[in-house]
Amino acid sequence: MENKLDQEGMRQLNRKLVIQELFNEPKTSRSEIADKISLHKSTISTIYRELESEHLIEELGEGEVSKVGGRKPQLIRFNREYGFVVSFDVGRNHLRYLVARLTGEILDRGRMDLTSKTSYEDLKRAMLQRVLQLGDQGTINGLVGIAVGIHGVVHENRVVYTPFTQVLLEHDLGHELEIALDVPVFLENEANLAALYVRDFREHDREIRQTDFAVVNIHNGVGAGIVQNGNLIHGLNGAAGEIGRTIIYDDQRWQTAGYKLPVHFEELYSEDAILKRAGNLKGQAIARNELVELYQQHDPEIMELLQGWVKATTILLFNLAQYSAISTFYVHARMIAGMPELFDEMQKMYHELKSESATQLKYAGDSVYSATLIGGIALTTRNILGLEDYRLRFTISQVDDTSWD
Repeated sequence: MENKLDQEGMRQLNRKLVIQELFNEPKTSRSEIADKISLHKSTISTIYRELESEHLIEELGEGEVSKVGGRKPQLIRFNREYGFVVSFDVGRNHLRYLVARLTGEILDRGRMDLTSKTSYEDLKRAMLQRVLQLGDQGTINGLVGIAVGIHGVVHENRVVYTPFTQVLLEHDLGHELEIALDVPVFLENEANLAALYVRDFREHDREIRQTDFAVVNIHNGVGAGIVQNGNLIHGLNGAAGEIGRTIIYDDQRWQTAGYKLPVHFEELYSEDAILKRAGNLKGQAIARNELVELYQQHDPEIMELLQGWVKATTILLFNLAQYSAISTFYVHARMIAGMPELFDEMQKMYHELKSESATQLKYAGDSVYSATLIGGIALTTRNILGLEDYRLRFTISQVDDTSWD
């Protein structure tokens, strides 16, 4: 019995290695795969027939004869038409979605507005309607999986904490979508998905793939997706990276200002909090574009408010760097997208705190809106193929973030 189990385990491992090679190479061949992963050609042929029957292989025609002669090899790759996945980002005021092939090529995208009056059933209905309108996207299997980015804590595929969409706590969204659509659904924290994007999709931006970093998302709330040794860190009950819940110690000042104690970082310095505080200063509601205009006009109250945001955020990141010792923080913030000078000030202050700090501070300006969605594509693809811990090279067209908001 033990021998059979060992053989089955080895067979599954070999299958995964073959799929990995097919996925990562723009074109390859059976003999090339056999040489690269050191398998007998007979073993490769058996796996090939199995994968071909599952429509996972796309034949590209004949290649060139090798220098030693012989037959022309049949070129193959992972089948781009195998199926597609959908990634959702459920924010406080929006439902964004991205449709892509498993390999990463974008097929469709869009957003819908949410309000405080949007019920759970309204949200689920909107997601189902969007998916059902997609058809099969010209693929063999159509929809094969879904990812849902949550602004909060996810544990065992359920939302266990969120400061915004409270109705999600009362329902098992993942299970209900799975029943309705008959595909696997994966819920994950939105900052964690952004971290998967940086790990899996940004290798073209650097020579060496980073394996120890954090993505800090400053949007409606504040959260961090942490990757160590190439693996996403979830922590106890999925709560790793909830840095927005860091307590601010200045009780008397904030209590006098009307805040309930204890005061958390994101209550003062998330994008929502800054817009609310700006509105209080100006006596009217302030939208993000209006905040940018006031900043560009050098409004003294707004300048002071944003300087406070830069200082508090920089100190938070500096403190995180001291006990995590990771290589890089990637900061995602829509406010910085509109006011890039703020990040320049943040970097200057960060290095003044400790000029020799090994942890770098970078702004992920090309992916403020799309990182969570694209990370969801990676998460779903890996789970569908059973390659959660394998290095994969995704291909994705550039997403124009300016049209998301």
